[in-house]
Amino acid sequence: MKRFFIALLSLTLVSAPAFAQQRTITGKVTSEQGSPLSSVSVAVKGTSLSTTTNSQGNYSIAAETGQVLQFRLIGTALLERTIGAEDVINVQLRRVAMDLDAVVVTALGETASRRSIGTAQQSVRGSEIEQTQRENLFNALPGRVAGVDVTSTSGVPGASTSIVLRGVSSISSSNQPLIIVDGLPMDNRTVNTGLLASDKSATTAFSNRGVDFSNRASDMNSDDIETLTVLKGPEAAALYGIDAANGAIVITTKRGHAGGGWQLRVGTRIEKTGVKPELQRAYGPTTAVDGTTLNFLYFGAPYAPGTQFYNNVSGFLQTGVSQNYDLSFSGGAADNTINYRLGTALDKQVGVVPNSGYNRTNVTGASQARINSWLTTDLSMTYTYTANDQVYKGDAGPLMGLMVWPQDDDAKNYLTPAGTRRRLTALSAAAENDNPYYNVAKNPITARTNRLLANVGFVVSPFSWGNIKTNLGSDSYTNQNQLVRDPGSAIGYTFNGLLDQADVITRNLSALTILNVYNRPVTQSLSISGLVGNQVTALKTTTDAATGINWLDPNFISMNNTSTRSTLNTIEQRRVVSFFGQAVFDYKNFWYLTLTGRNDWTSTIPHPRNSFFYPSISSSFVFSDAFPSVRRFVTGKLRLGFAAVGKDARPYAYRPALQYKTTAFGGYGYDFWGPNLALRPEFKKSVEGGMELSFFDNRLGLDATAYRAVTKDQIVNDIRGSYGTGFILFNLNGAETRSRGLELTVRGTPITKPTFSWDVTMNWTSAGSIVTSLPHDLPESYVSDTWLYGNVRNGTMPGLSTLSLTGFYYLRNNQGKLLIDPATGLPIRSTTFIDAGYDRQPDFTIGLGNTFRYKRFTLDFLLDIRKGGDVFNATQHYLTTHGLSMETLDRDQPRVLDGVLRDGRENSANPTPNNIVIVPSVQTAYYTNMSEELYIEKDINWLRLRDLTVRYELPGRLVGARNASVYLTGTDLFLITNYSGFDPIVNGNTAAVGGSGAVGMDFGNFPMPRAVNFGVSVGF
Repeated sequence: MKRFFIALLSLTLVSAPAFAQQRTITGKVTSEQGSPLSSVSVAVKGTSLSTTTNSQGNYSIAAETGQVLQFRLIGTALLERTIGAEDVINVQLRRVAMDLDAVVVTALGETASRRSIGTAQQSVRGSEIEQTQRENLFNALPGRVAGVDVTSTSGVPGASTSIVLRGVSSISSSNQPLIIVDGLPMDNRTVNTGLLASDKSATTAFSNRGVDFSNRASDMNSDDIETLTVLKGPEAAALYGIDAANGAIVITTKRGHAGGGWQLRVGTRIEKTGVKPELQRAYGPTTAVDGTTLNFLYFGAPYAPGTQFYNNVSGFLQTGVSQNYDLSFSGGAADNTINYRLGTALDKQVGVVPNSGYNRTNVTGASQARINSWLTTDLSMTYTYTANDQVYKGDAGPLMGLMVWPQDDDAKNYLTPAGTRRRLTALSAAAENDNPYYNVAKNPITARTNRLLANVGFVVSPFSWGNIKTNLGSDSYTNQNQLVRDPGSAIGYTFNGLLDQADVITRNLSALTILNVYNRPVTQSLSISGLVGNQVTALKTTTDAATGINWLDPNFISMNNTSTRSTLNTIEQRRVVSFFGQAVFDYKNFWYLTLTGRNDWTSTIPHPRNSFFYPSISSSFVFSDAFPSVRRFVTGKLRLGFAAVGKDARPYAYRPALQYKTTAFGGYGYDFWGPNLALRPEFKKSVEGGMELSFFDNRLGLDATAYRAVTKDQIVNDIRGSYGTGFILFNLNGAETRSRGLELTVRGTPITKPTFSWDVTMNWTSAGSIVTSLPHDLPESYVSDTWLYGNVRNGTMPGLSTLSLTGFYYLRNNQGKLLIDPATGLPIRSTTFIDAGYDRQPDFTIGLGNTFRYKRFTLDFLLDIRKGGDVFNATQHYLTTHGLSMETLDRDQPRVLDGVLRDGRENSANPTPNNIVIVPSVQTAYYTNMSEELYIEKDINWLRLRDLTVRYELPGRLVGARNASVYLTGTDLFLITNYSGFDPIVNGNTAAVGGSGAVGMDFGNFPMPRAVNFGVSVGF
């Protein structure tokens, strides 16, 4: 120990002269139009010294005479300046479509020159995300990154969001990418209702239908983000291991800098929804002889002339108002030996649906310090508190209640004089739809979350040829959920009230250590760099859930107010230990070869198959440097990469936990799931190739990628087995999927003048995945939670898309004609789930972004375009079967359905044409038994204005500030689509459901609201 301290003291003394030779260099970084540029990276070339510019574009860094300063910013060309005698160096950065010398974030928090990367990745600046003012930062990504598909479950505040890179490849497991914040993983869980005690009974289970919970990545404040980088495939994310089989999103948060100061942003957001259903007002509900309303099926007599109608839908929905405040303070030493940033943010959102809202408070702190020439530290912490109030959706939600409520009755009168639920029909209280006002008042869904992320990093550089980097991180939170089913409501009446409570307590620990070896020459033309490392992650979630039924007091929400209670304690644990390495060969700075390898040991696969190794190889060839003569025409590189990456199972997938059994004499037994000690990891092998080109002095750039991936031995969860086994469900290997796609990004600067410029970016994606086999030759695989309405679900079969839909569709003969029942004259439906060619996968998507700058004005907008893909409009089917759709107005018109009779001759050369006349108003089964197939709308297209921002930079002296601006931001301002429903961006389940989930299944969901945000940003 004594020798260690002597050596440490010696190193410190040796490094002292180096510090003494440095001096502080300051300056300002501006754009071509002279505007200050913030968040520009300023680094001393060949060292670890770096800083960033503040909101005024100013920087300060310690350096020596003769050293080179490098200035980098996403979307601009690298600029280098050699330090001479001057102490002030001001520079101007030029916007370019592509910069091969830009330094970008890669896996494990490492950085590399873009020219050396042989895989596809794309970055977005944090300011682009922040200016959209969306509560969930991932809802700002669609259209901004090629290959990224983001779906929000609804337009209610706090709705969960699913993120998929390069399409759905897993049939039943999660397809969402790994999220990394400052080098360590961030939990993005959405609560699965299987954790609720009520889900253990089929009569009280939600099965992820009719409810929603926030995905935990929404806890992040977008104003804290510096950059967001998407590693699209296994080739780019291979070093992250099994958690990044679906790609990775790497987030770097802001740090302080010298001269930072205070920054304040205040904004107000106003939201309106586009829910305007077309409901017929010709026919009233079905009534008895005495005039009593029997139900909410509108096949009764016509409304009497002069009937007063109420617009219950518009009267119910309100104007949503949100307020958001961001305040940060940053600073640092003049030589950047230490910097710091403290920030706090408050978002208060009131939704367009009464009693819905989302409040979030963020407190962040970060500091970096250069202790001496060989030790650097980096500490960051984030505390988040969220309060989310949601409403039910689907047939239990207020939207369906709004539309079926009689239009000649004012829905605002939802209580009787005694204060109980006012009912209108002869149905039981459990069978009659809830009045929407009663629903949102009496059936709240609340979630409260306290979260703390802590990350401490050390970089030790005691030798000249490399460094050692260590990161230790913790992601811990408590998520308290309460779901109420009021004793007087339709969903709670059967149980005389039902209360669910669940506390989800999560603790994720991660330790990462990397030995970096700097670029070392092997020959005059060849050099090599690399790294080796180790990572340990330990994840544990404990859920304490309870459900209580039979309330004593109908107005007192408490578990103590229930007479019958049951509990459920769920523990999920997973540990992964990993070793990895990477070698990068550099030939003359224009040809790079990168080799990686990683071995994971996971606790969720039985020994010895829990250890598996997977490699990757990629290459980048900068042809414009290899052949300088082509530079006058084009600058660019070619990429090629291959990777194999494993993926483990969910906790306890191969050996289920024991539970108490109410058998004779008691005891323990297994649950529904049977063991599978032969379970093995699944593997995805992927190959991609691409090119990056720039033309016209970097005014036009193109980035194109083609990929193909095959996943084998895929683990399919919850497959039904023979009851003779003693179990119901099994987790089995054996599925195989194949994915292919094309991605294209085009960037250009058509106009650049001193006072005016125009930048444009287009992201084009075409992707698709099919199932090539299922375990044990199963005919179909599906996720049962997606069976949320009628008889349509996300079933898939070999040869079908992973986004296909199966259902009880109409039967047809060998010529494709409908089969008609000779007894009724109505079409015949299948009694088993079959395929009819429906696919929710779009043909392609386009994101088109434009930025115009004129003096102090900036206009930025993003168009989102989609071509193709089917959407199941279950809401419209529901309205039709209830006689409310406009399609039912011709119910008195006789008709003969086009088809052939099922009389034994239907598949002959001369089938019997249908000639049976039906009148729908008489044979209401024409509507009530109508197949859902008719409401799967094919080839849905849309043009959507995702977001638009107009900003004006105020002269700082007018408000006594260093910088000031006012802005107006709009989101989802218009939608042009051939979809007949409210919004084709929809998910009938939550983001917790695996596989393709219920994306593209629309049942009782509120659409994304149109919103306008006005705000001001001031720096002091």
